[in-house]
Parts: sequence; C-alpha cells; structure tokens
Amino acid sequence: MRAVSRWLVYGSVALCAVVALLAAGTYWFFLRPSDPLHDSAVADAATKVDAVEQRFDYDHIYQADDFVHSAGQHPDVTVLSVRGETHWQTGVTLVLRVVGHGVELGADRSVIDERDVPICFRLELGPDEDSRDDDIDCPAGEPVPVSRDPSLRGVDDRLAKALEKAEPTEASVRAALAGLGIDPAVRQEVLSQGGQVGVALRAAQYDCLMARVTADGARLWRPSHTQLAPGELSCSAQVALSGVFGRN
Repeated sequence: MRAVSRWLVYGSVALCAVVALLAAGTYWFFLRPSDPLHDSAVADAATKVDAVEQRFDYDHIYQADDFVHSAGQHPDVTVLSVRGETHWQTGVTLVLRVVGHGVELGADRSVIDERDVPICFRLELGPDEDSRDDDIDCPAGEPVPVSRDPSLRGVDDRLAKALEKAEPTEASVRAALAGLGIDPAVRQEVLSQGGQVGVALRAAQYDCLMARVTADGARLWRPSHTQLAPGELSCSAQVALSGVFGRN
C-alpha cells in the first residue's frame, strides 16, 4: 500500500508539473504582453520578404547562388546563410535578416516610439514545396557576401537627351555616353554598321537599355522581362541594330 501511495504522490507531482508547463506555454503563446513596436517591425519586414519571394518566382530562379544574389539586391535585406544547391533536387534554405521599421502608437494614434529593427526569416525553397518562418532567432556569424548590381534607373531620359545631339558615328555616340557619367559597372556596347550606330547598356540580367542612332535621330528601347530571360535576346549593340529592335 505504501508503494502504491508513493507512486500516486509521484504521479500527482508529475501531473502538476505538466499542467504548470502547459499553463506557462499557453500564457507565453496567447496571453503574453504584446510588443507593438516589434510586431509592427515584423509586419514591415514581412512585406519586404514577400517582394523577395515574388522576384524569385518572376525570374524562375532555382539555383542556390541565384537565390542568394537575387535576395541580396533588395534594400534592407541581408543573406545570413544558405544551404542546398537547387530547388527541385536538394531544396534550398535561406536565412535572411531584414530591417523592419517598427512604430508604436498611443491611444490617440500619435507615435510613441519608432525605430528600425532587424528581423530574421527562414525560407525553405523546395524540394517538394516552399515554406517560410517569420521572426526567428537571428543566427550568429558573418553574412553571405553578395555583390550589388549596378542600376540604369534614371538613365533613360539622360541618354535620350545626350543622343539627340550625337551624329550616327561611333565616335560621336561614345562621346555622348562618356558625358553621362554612367556607373563603370554597367556594361556598354557601341557598334557602327551601315550608317547607323547601335548602343546597349546592361546593368543586370533584366536591366537593359538599347538605342539606335541614325541620321533621323535616336530611338531608345527597353526589352521586356520575357525577352531578356536566359536563352532569349541578348542585351547587345548587335540586337540594337537588328530587326528585333523595338519589338515587344
């Protein structure tokens, strides 16, 4: 009888411990005091990760290096780690640190506090399906180095004005380009053929600006995203001089 009583006591203690743990867990997940500023920062950072994932889909990315490079081009996004090689074979796991802007409002909707907060996300990309964990603990260590692509943002109008005065000669067009102060990382091609000059400026896979300069003036063209996909049109001066130029 004493043994049975002792086991009953042990069982009661264990049951109480389990109940206490469940109660603590319930409080932590459902009743813990909220942190409005942190929650606001998470929501802001999550919209930025949405944009990262949308770009993955838009560009049909499937290799780990391309996932890393694409994610690293977004403002406020840092790649902390990457595992795997390809989406459909090994699957690819990315951990991103994203700067979210948090705002805490008072009862009268005035701003009590606001600041930028680093929020981390885990993206599981394949091999069977994609998933995402928001607001995870940020791992320690150095981020994955990612080179930033140059940009042609704002170049279109400047190039058009510069080429208005250019003659349809390679020397004249090159002189016009030199006066624009374009980022040296942007690849520039100029080709003269048959009394006209083709120009191609490429900053990234889908950031391409072409021009054709003739005796009648200059025409500019930005190929579509689909046209610039791998295996399709190249961003080259030769294409700028071809019959494909200007067609969508």
